[in-house]
Amino acid sequence: MFRHRSFWIILIITAFVWLMATMSEHSDYTLPVKLRWEGFDSARYVVSNADTALTVTINADAFQAISFFLTADRQPFAIRVQGDTVLKVNSLLLNSLIKQFQQSGIKDITSPVETLRLTLAERHRKGYCPTLKQTQFQFADQCGLYGSPVIEPDTVWLFGDSATLDKITQLTTQSATISGITDSGWYTLALDPVWTRYRDIHSSTDSIRLFLPVIRYAETTITVPVTTPGVNPSIGLRTIPERVNVTLWVPSNLPDIAPSQVQAEVPLPAGNADDKLPVRITRFPDLTRVKQVNPPEVQYVIIKNK
Repeated sequence: MFRHRSFWIILIITAFVWLMATMSEHSDYTLPVKLRWEGFDSARYVVSNADTALTVTINADAFQAISFFLTADRQPFAIRVQGDTVLKVNSLLLNSLIKQFQQSGIKDITSPVETLRLTLAERHRKGYCPTLKQTQFQFADQCGLYGSPVIEPDTVWLFGDSATLDKITQLTTQSATISGITDSGWYTLALDPVWTRYRDIHSSTDSIRLFLPVIRYAETTITVPVTTPGVNPSIGLRTIPERVNVTLWVPSNLPDIAPSQVQAEVPLPAGNADDKLPVRITRFPDLTRVKQVNPPEVQYVIIKNK
């Protein structure tokens, strides 16, 4: 009984040693390597025809061949292109392949394949001018917008089936609040991804950049007379007080504001008007801001001429 057991043990050990020795010997193995084409604009183009695998021959032992096969199955070989291409399978490409699979210990790779091909088809496209939607700008104290915001890109392209593109009428940004703005700068805003409702539609971008020109303001207060346009000259209308103080925010690069540049008016009182009339600033220099009018309302008296 013991002899039979010893025999089988020796046989198993011998077979294991033989197997290890056999697997350690170098041989040629022909294996497929999966390919992944990248670098082209996948929103604009769709792959109409492409080689998906490259047949290669490696000189390796069995352990290295198994490691190579498992790695190639998990990690496709990436090839960067910009458009339709016929790529020669030369030493440069194969050396790149060796680098990707160097952990497998492979140092020699050849291929019977001479070329790899990729053919792209351009999708239909439609351009949209992105617009801001429910975007709030919160400026720091005495800071404000100085001019018009700039949107980049000014055109966003959607690619896909033309009938589906016609269902999308506009592109807007998602709701956003930009707070604490003190200086001019660029801000990134996400687009409302309406194209994701359709499987065949792709966008050239999922966001836009917004430039806000910002300036710091200085505060100044001037005293101006209150006018009463539209009042019949035969009726004397007098406001109390006759002058109001107007506080303005003035860009630091503008000269001093003169009282003649600011117009304060009160509306013509109705028959049942209240005792007070609101003061409206109807004229002031461009790029300035009216912060406060003191007093905001004035009393009035009507003096009829005899």
